Amino acid sequence: MADPEANRTTLEIRFENHHFSPQTLVVPADRPLQITVLNLSPERIEFESFKLNREKVVEPGSSVTLKLPPLRAGSYDFFDDFHSDVPEGAILAK
Repeated sequence: MADPEANRTTLEIRFENHHFSPQTLVVPADRPLQITVLNLSPERIEFESFKLNREKVVEPGSSVTLKLPPLRAGSYDFFDDFHSDVPEGAILAK
């Protein structure tokens, strides 16, 4: 039986200088994902996405890893729930 982890796409989002980078992630649709959110800022953030049903607090200088099921083609926005002035980002599944 095939290992589902072998088919997983792994990506990284960095938070620094009060924004996410990259702001838009383009990912393959219908493949499981692993996204590491790395907080390089001196403040805690909360990576949140209603469409992905995820919210994770990320302390300064640390990271969290999110494992996501295969996404249908579409756009999935995310934001920092602790700082409303931070521009939103998006994961675009194609």
